[in-house]
Amino acid sequence: MLGNRLILWGRCAVFAPVHANIFGANRYNCGERNANPVCCCPVSLVLWSKNVMVRPGIAWKTRLALFVLLVLCLALPGRLTTLAQDGSAQLVGRAVLPAGYLTDGPPAGALLSDSPAMINGVRVPFDSQPVGTISAILPGQYPGTWLALSDGQLGQARTSSDYILRFIVLEIDMRRVGSGSGEVNLLDRQILADAEARITQPIVNAETPTRYLTGADFAPRAFQRGSNGTFWVAEELGPSLLRFDGVGRLLEPPIPLEGAGELQGMGVLPDGSALIIAQRAPGSRNQVIFRSYDTTTRTFADLPGLYTLESGSNSVGAVAMINADQALVLELDNGEGRNARFKRLYLVNLRTESIDKALLADLLSLADPNGISLDPVFTPASDALGLGDPFSFPFQKITAMYPLDEQTVIIANNNRLPFGRGRSPSQADGTEFVAVSLPQPLALDAAFMRLLQ
Repeated sequence: MLGNRLILWGRCAVFAPVHANIFGANRYNCGERNANPVCCCPVSLVLWSKNVMVRPGIAWKTRLALFVLLVLCLALPGRLTTLAQDGSAQLVGRAVLPAGYLTDGPPAGALLSDSPAMINGVRVPFDSQPVGTISAILPGQYPGTWLALSDGQLGQARTSSDYILRFIVLEIDMRRVGSGSGEVNLLDRQILADAEARITQPIVNAETPTRYLTGADFAPRAFQRGSNGTFWVAEELGPSLLRFDGVGRLLEPPIPLEGAGELQGMGVLPDGSALIIAQRAPGSRNQVIFRSYDTTTRTFADLPGLYTLESGSNSVGAVAMINADQALVLELDNGEGRNARFKRLYLVNLRTESIDKALLADLLSLADPNGISLDPVFTPASDALGLGDPFSFPFQKITAMYPLDEQTVIIANNNRLPFGRGRSPSQADGTEFVAVSLPQPLALDAAFMRLLQ
């Protein structure tokens, strides 16, 4: 294997390019947010394909003993971890929330069918409130937990009047090489409401004391933390900005996102001083503008460049700032399953006049040399698509994304419950959370890392 090293960490081995910073903390970290799936043990050995090489400070006379140790370690039971050899993005973790997962609350989906029915294997109306249609995620209060936002849409706004908008707290136990259950569990939820009647437009529950908000009122697309435990939510029916406190109470009237087209996503600067909002450029289908919204002065300002979509039928699915200048941008076509053609992650600089797009990952062709997507902890439909190496993420809507570390992002699909059929042509999609290792490190601001600690 010329040009590669076999790295042994205790009982685990990986192949890595010779230029990799093998012992650098930013490239190979232990723990849940591992940039690469490397096991962590006190002893490490590094070998060329032909010549044994030991770490500095180890005498030559110990080579034989180290070689014997290598042979013994390889003979022990354990799972071999490999890395993509071509520099491509790689699947390093996966967890699935089933389509039929429910939480408490009144039945939802009454307008999906005139009578009880099965849609893509899911029974409607739902007996209570479904947990799905995830549109955005943020790190939770504790490691392994995530705060998620639903877009509240059971097909469309007019059929979503009984689907209550909530913040939900999820525990995501990624299946990685040799560890993790691959399960997602609901830990908590917080209903979004306008109890103080700050909204002047008609809402479904206007005449109730609680004034719970539903998917017929707003379609949340993205959210970010504000000051003093508040949250900013960008919704696409207006489109508008909504500000909630930590218990889901609307704090002020909606702020219209005027002067541009449909909402495409929202990020935040590392210091939290401004939201970065993506919308279709006025009069254009293939260009997206980015505007900052100063959360103190409450003023909008256009950023200098225009983002050009590869096709006018494409859209931006998600935006995640990684520092004050650069962002991750997911660009998607409208296809799913076998009809999906374009799902790509780019790195862009939003401060330049001409926004150049550096490709980081093709979500329709992710390396999966360790077979994570085929792990028996998962029970896919018999006609499931896109599992194996390469792994595909062939969903129509992919709007949730967050950087896990300098070289890994977590991405989740909006399963469009009960209509999404990206993974299987016969069964409703669950919500899949994947950790993707990127081919190059990001200049990730420490502020985003602190939220994960």
